[in-house]
Amino acid sequence: MFKEYKMKRIIQLACIVVMFYAGGHIVRYIYSYVKIENELEEIQQFAGVGKLEELRKVNPRIIGWLTLEGTRLDNPVLQAEDNEFYLRHNYMDKESRGGSVFMDYRNNSLHDRHTIFYGHVLRNGTMFGSLAKFADQSYAEAHPVFYYETPERQYEFQVFAAYETTTDFYYIETDFTDESYAAFLEEIQSRSAITMPVEVREEDQIVTFSTCTTSINDKERFVVHAKVVERME
Repeated sequence: MFKEYKMKRIIQLACIVVMFYAGGHIVRYIYSYVKIENELEEIQQFAGVGKLEELRKVNPRIIGWLTLEGTRLDNPVLQAEDNEFYLRHNYMDKESRGGSVFMDYRNNSLHDRHTIFYGHVLRNGTMFGSLAKFADQSYAEAHPVFYYETPERQYEFQVFAAYETTTDFYYIETDFTDESYAAFLEEIQSRSAITMPVEVREEDQIVTFSTCTTSINDKERFVVHAKVVERME
């Protein structure tokens, strides 16, 4: 009887420990999202045409501002010397679970044929949290253009392809010949889950938005491709 009672007590104590551990984990999870929200609200106060030079005084690694109307994507874009730092750091270079939206370190602003942007898929819809919705044709048609501003120019990124893939497909290539670029454009369009009225030619520049999926497979990615068009305003 004593052994049975002792075993019940051990189980009860174990359950209490697990409960407190899980509760603490949930609290930390919620707090991290609140912190991300506060960080974004703080930086978004500086958003707007002509404000980037002011932002660059805060952090010279801020190279642009990316927006998708009708969504919560309204973020500064950063660039480091690698593709790791801004996975875990915010626009102030402080550690953050949400990281930042950032440009591939290999890219030279938008002077390349192919420029890649990365961001986390966050469940509150910030960063690239809504990117996977582009798999739906109606969503893509309702959100056909990303807007991007640099200190020098303003751009439209006109969506032409979106799909889920794995890292086995090297969609983040930046070094092309004329022939390999043409083949790349053909390949990514053939993979697309959507059809958009955007013509992409070999002389065009494109951008790619890349994020993880919510799958437990850490090789899975969701990708959106868009054509770069400079705004003349």
